[in-house]
Amino acid sequence: MKKQVIAKAVALLAIGVLHGCGGGGGGGGGGAFLPIAAAPAAAPPAPPAPAPEPQPPAVIPPEAASSTDPTACITAPQPGSTAAVGNGYEGVWHQPATNGSNGLMLLGATGDAVGFTVPASAGTYPIESLFHGSFNFDTANLAWQIASGKVNEYPLATWGALSGSGTFVPKTTLDGSYAEAAGAPKPFGPWKYEIENSLAVDSALLTGAWGGFMTQILGSINIASDGSFTGSTATSSPMGACALTGSVLPRDAGTLKNNLRVTLNSTDAAQAGQKSCAMVALQDGTAFVDVNQSTTDGVCKRSMSLYMFFKDATGNQLASLSFPK
Repeated sequence: MKKQVIAKAVALLAIGVLHGCGGGGGGGGGGAFLPIAAAPAAAPPAPPAPAPEPQPPAVIPPEAASSTDPTACITAPQPGSTAAVGNGYEGVWHQPATNGSNGLMLLGATGDAVGFTVPASAGTYPIESLFHGSFNFDTANLAWQIASGKVNEYPLATWGALSGSGTFVPKTTLDGSYAEAAGAPKPFGPWKYEIENSLAVDSALLTGAWGGFMTQILGSINIASDGSFTGSTATSSPMGACALTGSVLPRDAGTLKNNLRVTLNSTDAAQAGQKSCAMVALQDGTAFVDVNQSTTDGVCKRSMSLYMFFKDATGNQLASLSFPK
């Protein structure tokens, strides 16, 4: 049975939260989401017309994502993967549509977190919330609590303090509630430990071109065997026309965990009439590989997307890119 998860429902995710645009806040990291048009499976659409005001992004439904890596499905932790060598909570977690939302979250070995949720409706998937922070885990009592963090809930243009707590079963499920500032608690989860945690991410897996069928809408990068990359965003990208260079390497040197550190250098490549690059100020970020696999009539197909999350100087989420392969 095909696994319905947000990573599978999202062939593309690009999030923009820009200072002072669309009436957003100034130094507090405020802003608004930028648009992306959803594309049909047959062919990408024409570049969307510039919007007078930023709007929430849309993403591609699962039927539009081709499986470009028809290899055997992952059924057990690969040597060196997070599931094989990590603790009970680090890795990629998926929130199924139990409470009307899907989500993806990356938890690091020390509880550092970054993630997002989207509505569980069909068609397009505008962003519901973005969050990042630090979780404390009590492994003896199987409990967790958010030590610090921030969340941006659409359509609000500001970041609020993130709090929450709950329980977890190591490498299985994580559940609880969260709140923004003094707001009412909302369900957080249940989250499921994802198949990505069984993927060993080495240089051979990362090396090559990433962008796939979304190249003309978002852009592409080419990663060399040493982790360095070059690339560009598409002129229709909500991030504007950017020339990209940088590196993507294991966050913990010498490991094969699905938790990567990104160093990014962006320069403005816009020509007359094109949107200027909105990523020039970004430098460091976090990345992971999202796996889409399913078995039909005994045949396994697997595809991947590389997610990159970046923060601005204030520590708030400024942009995120996803490159299919």
